[in-house]
Amino acid sequence: MNQKGHIIFLILGAFLILALIPILITSFFWPAKILMQIIMIFVLYTTVRGFLGSGTLTLLVSAILIYFMVFKWFELFLALYILQVLLGLQFMSVIIWGVGTTMRK
Repeated sequence: MNQKGHIIFLILGAFLILALIPILITSFFWPAKILMQIIMIFVLYTTVRGFLGSGTLTLLVSAILIYFMVFKWFELFLALYILQVLLGLQFMSVIIWGVGTTMRK
């Protein structure tokens, strides 16, 4: 049986663990949840302002996105935000490289 095919499952497992760690931290530590919500609010507002400019439409779109992404489905979007930040920092390639080198014999 081909043993090299299992590295994909290990990499996906590492991504899943990295997505679950922030959710667990914010579940157990209330100040961490408030801090992440504030960070996500600022990121959403600045992103919308960058696309639409300053104005009433920016505030309306930001308010809708903040309601859904920060208050309603916080855990899902926190995991996606953390993965996106890690991907932007090129951290995922380090994880893939680390898992790949441990699988070599």
